[in-house]
Amino acid sequence: MSIEIWDPHFHIWDISKSTKSGHDASQLFVLNNKPIYSWKEYEYDIKQAGSSFSYIGGAFVEVVSVCHTQISGTPFSEACIAETNWVSSQLEQSQKKYVIVSSAPLENPQIGNILSKLTEYSKVRGIRQIINHDPSWPRNERLGNLLNNQNWEHGFSKLHNFSLSFDLQLNPHQYKKAAKLIKKFPETIVIIDHLGTPRLEDLLGRSKQYWDGMASLASCENIYIKISMLCYIHEDWSNNNVVKDAVYRIIEIFGIDRCFFASNFPVDIRDGWPAERLYSAFLKLVENKYTSSDIKKLFSENAKRAYRSI
Repeated sequence: MSIEIWDPHFHIWDISKSTKSGHDASQLFVLNNKPIYSWKEYEYDIKQAGSSFSYIGGAFVEVVSVCHTQISGTPFSEACIAETNWVSSQLEQSQKKYVIVSSAPLENPQIGNILSKLTEYSKVRGIRQIINHDPSWPRNERLGNLLNNQNWEHGFSKLHNFSLSFDLQLNPHQYKKAAKLIKKFPETIVIIDHLGTPRLEDLLGRSKQYWDGMASLASCENIYIKISMLCYIHEDWSNNNVVKDAVYRIIEIFGIDRCFFASNFPVDIRDGWPAERLYSAFLKLVENKYTSSDIKKLFSENAKRAYRSI
């Protein structure tokens, strides 16, 4: 019997010269010489996981929060809405079960109006705004540490009014401050992306910072975590015991019901992890360690619940 994949973290984009998607060719990349990575390319790629798996759907996650590094205000908000509009039109062509995690600048004083426009699209379930700072992901060199921005916290407080979750991508030194913020808003579901984007050094020389911070985040019962983008930690992570042990420890800290695997396509494909390699490695991690019921949770059930796709 095959294992269902409901993939809670993938991207599609259009960086062609005539794009109206809100995407930015200076920050995104062309895969296989195609400037448009559409729902068809994504579904073809994820279905290459092999006969042990059956693909049923997933969550598109925004990429605009790494784009347009020098603009803000209305032009940037319009890019966020344009992305959701384009992605909605893409995913409506598929028979799979999809939801959308849009982007929005929570620090914008007009955030209520922006969220209202985004939630007019029926597939929208959440918001992501990448907040990695020091080292900073593209927009945050200019925006700074948004966890210190009162306007951003005010924007975060509005998510519950629109029944939106929040995808949290940040650096290990930001974990404890993020946990303190999230405790103020226990009604908002938060999903940590990519194991918290550690580098290998964060699991070695700076491991106390990483694990103490993760314990703080795990103490918030409204937080889930994605096991994904492990090649960001080590390019050959499936043969690295530090990475594998970190995954097991994360599952232990958060509990089996709050963790799930994700593809991060097409980024992981570019970095050498197509579906057959990626999902066989995920399965090898867990097949002799967890029950079949727990494995189902990790590959589909937990993510569907977190994104309200059940």
